[in-house]
Amino acid sequence: MASFASLKSAIFDKEARKQQYQAHIRGLNAYDRHKKFVNDYAGFYGKGQPAQEKLPVKTDQDTLREGYRFIRSEEDDLDPSWEQKLVKRYYDKLFKEYCIADMSQYKSGKIGLRWRVEKEVISGKGQFVCGNKHCNEKDGLASYEESAFSTRLLIFYLLIEIICCMWWIGKKEEIGLEKALRGQKS
Repeated sequence: MASFASLKSAIFDKEARKQQYQAHIRGLNAYDRHKKFVNDYAGFYGKGQPAQEKLPVKTDQDTLREGYRFIRSEEDDLDPSWEQKLVKRYYDKLFKEYCIADMSQYKSGKIGLRWRVEKEVISGKGQFVCGNKHCNEKDGLASYEESAFSTRLLIFYLLIEIICCMWWIGKKEEIGLEKALRGQKS
C-alpha cells in the first residue's frame, strides 16, 4: 500500500501538470488550440488506424497538358477515356484560323505554336495584332503561311497561317523559320 506522502505527492504532481497544461492552453489562440486538441485526439484514439496517404490529385489542367496535341489525328479520337474526351472538347473550342507563336527562343530555331482561344479572337491577337506571344504591334503586319508541320514523331501537311509584324517576318531568313516550323535543326 502506498504511503500518505507518496499519494499526496502524486496528487500534487498531477494538479501541477494540470495547471501547467491549462496555462499553456490559455496562451494559445483559437486556431492553435483547435489544432492541438485535434492532434491530441488523433494521437490518443487514432493508434489502430494508419494515417491516410494523400495521393497526388490530377486536375483537368494536368490532363490537358498531357493529352493535348497541336494537330489531332483520327487515332486520338478513338480512345473513349474521359481524359481524351476532355482534351477533344477543349480542342474543339479553339479557333484554328490563325496561330499564336512563341518566338522567345527563335535564335536556337525553336518556335512554339498554338491555336487561338476565344479571348484572343475577341482582342484581335494573331489577326489584327502581331501573332507573336510577346509582341503587341498593330502596324506593318504581314501574313506568313507554312504548309508542312512536324511533331515529335509524325509529319503533317497542313496550312498554318501566322500574322506577324515585319520585324519577325524579316527574321525568318536569318533564323530559317521554315526549318523551325518543320522541326528541323538549322
